[in-house]
Amino acid sequence: MSNTSTASATSGFTMADFLSTYRYWALFFASLLVAFGGEGLSTFFPLALQRTGIDPQGVGIFFIGSTLGLIVGALVALIAAMGQGRTALILSILVCGLATAGFLAMPVAWGSPVLLFLFGLVVGTVRTVFPLAIAIILVSGRPGKLDFACVFVLMSATILVSRFAPMAVGLLYAFDRDGLLIVWLLLGCLVLAALILLPARPLDFAETPRHRHQPLPPRRRSPAMVAAILLAAPILFLLMGLAARFLQVPTFGKTGPLALILSFLLLCAAVGAVIYLAYWVYHIHGELAGAQASQRLLTPRAATLVAILAPFGLPILLVTLGDLLNDRARDKGEAALVSLPWLAVAGFLLPPLAIARIQNAANRSYTGGN
Repeated sequence: MSNTSTASATSGFTMADFLSTYRYWALFFASLLVAFGGEGLSTFFPLALQRTGIDPQGVGIFFIGSTLGLIVGALVALIAAMGQGRTALILSILVCGLATAGFLAMPVAWGSPVLLFLFGLVVGTVRTVFPLAIAIILVSGRPGKLDFACVFVLMSATILVSRFAPMAVGLLYAFDRDGLLIVWLLLGCLVLAALILLPARPLDFAETPRHRHQPLPPRRRSPAMVAAILLAAPILFLLMGLAARFLQVPTFGKTGPLALILSFLLLCAAVGAVIYLAYWVYHIHGELAGAQASQRLLTPRAATLVAILAPFGLPILLVTLGDLLNDRARDKGEAALVSLPWLAVAGFLLPPLAIARIQNAANRSYTGGN
């Protein structure tokens, strides 16, 4: 990961630099809104068209326009490559918003093949522009390979979250089978996305990142204890299940005082684990900054919010911390402290074990002073 270290030492943006700006989160939430509205529309709008009497060929025309929107969106994204990322995103939102408003104003003309084609075209375009243009905008910050991968994977979580759009849009469709509410939802998402992006001036990352340093005194912790606290809820559930099987007492799936007590204990263990996770993330970022300042570290508060609230946030933070600790070990002439591929897999599948490895690596990095 020497390339990453070198890039981080220059004026290039690190993952922490990206995540510490309004621009990144403006792109994140604008992308989420566009993906959410577009996914909901694509799922239920064809059903609404068929219900209003439009034949399958008309629905097919809408999808043809949406597919051609992929090509148009790629062309519009080229504008971002010319240093006009904000223009590319705002322009695509504006055109799609106007087309959507016009489509809402003419419900009697929904059966028009031309109107369906154009509507599908602008929806497909705006859904394509965002991921491509955002990738180009992020590259303008000159990040290292790992930093770019982390921020882009985190950004791609917006597509994953948008897959839940049909669940919410399904409620709107139940109230309005003609599809008007679904189209209104898309228009509302586009307006909110534009309002989020407008304050971000400029939208690229061409400047030198802002310096951040919020140190805390380094502190060693037992990796086993850290993992045990975070695994408290599943461990407690397993012990309860084993005890119930051994004693042949039906404690789960029943009502009564015992079931309520066990459920309360599990809830307390789960809440306690989340609180301790927030505590650990907050302190490990501050303590590593206290051991040695680094632009690759988020401030403790920002790191805690990302780990708890952002999809994929915790595993990405763990991989970044592991890479940082490996670089510090190499600077001392030592071997890498943790395997990044293993850490990436464990961060997604078994976060408590990955956290324990990071804590162990941090303890070793403090040895001998800094």
